[in-house]
Amino acid sequence: MEPPNIRKDYADFQTFADDQRPLWKVALTLPVSIYKFWKLLLFPPPQPTSFLARLKERAMKYREYQAQRNAEVEELLKAIPYLTEAEKPTRRRWEKLIWAAKHEMNEWDWDAEFGHIEDSGDREALYLAIFESWTKEPRLRRERFHNEALERVKKLGSDLPPVEKREFLAKEVAIAAAHGHIGNIHYDEITRGIDGEKMIDRDKLYKVLVVNFFIPHLEKFKSVVKNRDDNSLVEQTRYFWQPKDQLIAKVNRLQSLCKLERPYQKSEKAEWIYELYMAPKLYTEMERRPGASLEYIYWTQGAECVPPGYESPDEEMWRREKEFLELAQKEIDEVKESLRKDFGDRATAAVDGRP
Repeated sequence: MEPPNIRKDYADFQTFADDQRPLWKVALTLPVSIYKFWKLLLFPPPQPTSFLARLKERAMKYREYQAQRNAEVEELLKAIPYLTEAEKPTRRRWEKLIWAAKHEMNEWDWDAEFGHIEDSGDREALYLAIFESWTKEPRLRRERFHNEALERVKKLGSDLPPVEKREFLAKEVAIAAAHGHIGNIHYDEITRGIDGEKMIDRDKLYKVLVVNFFIPHLEKFKSVVKNRDDNSLVEQTRYFWQPKDQLIAKVNRLQSLCKLERPYQKSEKAEWIYELYMAPKLYTEMERRPGASLEYIYWTQGAECVPPGYESPDEEMWRREKEFLELAQKEIDEVKESLRKDFGDRATAAVDGRP
C-alpha cells in the first residue's frame, strides 16, 4: 500500500492550522460578528408556532447535514487511489466520525485537541482519538463506579476474613461493571427497593443486578453478535465497529469477572465495551422500548439501514398533524360554504373576521 499524500488526499480535511488567519484579520471580523449576534438577539427570526413543526424543521436540517457529510466522505474515498473495496467500510467509518467531529467544533478547539494527530496523516489514530473524546463521560462513569466499589470494600470489609473479603471485592467489582454498562434509569428500575450499604444489601444487589439480569444480558448480547451480518449496510455505517471475535472475547472476559471466576486486574478497572453499553440502540433484539433501536438507526445511520417503508414516531406525528390540519381546514371550508349558501357573503366575512 502506498503511503498517503496528506495534502492531496485530505485537502478538504486539513487542520485549520495550515490556513490560520493572522490575528489582524480575525480582529477585522469582530464588528460583523458582534453586529450579527445582537441582531439575532434583538430581532430573532420568526419561529414556527407548532412544536411539531419546529421538530420537523430541525430533523430536516439534520438530514441535510447527513447528506452533505455522506457526499463529501464518498468523494474523499474516491480520491484515494490505493483504497480497496474491502478497506472502504472501515475508512468510511473513520471519515464520517472525523467529518462530524470537525464540523461540531470550532477551529481553535479542533487544532488544540486533534490538530497534531491530523497533521501526522494517521487517520486511524485520529478516528480513535475522536471516539475516546466522544465517549469520555460514560467511560469515566464506569471508572468512578469501580473506584467507589474499592472504597466500599475498604470501608465495610476491613474486619472480614481474607476469603470473605476477596469474595466481597469480586462482587463489588462485578456490580460496578454491570452498573457502568447500563443507564442510570435502567439501573434504578432493576434495583428498585434495594437500598443500603450493609453487607446483606450488597449481596442482594449482586444477586438481583448481576446474577439475575446482567449475566443473562451478556449471554443474549453474545448470541445477537454471533448472528449479525458483518457485511450488511447497517454494520458498515456504524461510527464504531469491531469484528465479532474481538467483541465476543471482551464480553467473555467481562462475563467471567461477573461470575466470580477470576480476580480482576488493575489494568481493567475502566474497561468499557461501547457496543454493550449501546446495545439497546444498536441492536433491535436488545432494545427495551419497542422501536427505539430502529428509530436510533434510522436517524443516525440513515433510512437505507432500516426496513423499507419504515416510519419513525416523529414522522408519524408530523403526518397525523398534517392530516388533522387538512381535516380541520376541510370542515371549516364546509361550514363557510354552508353559511354562504344560507346567509350570503356577509356571514362568511364575519367568520373570516372581515368587515
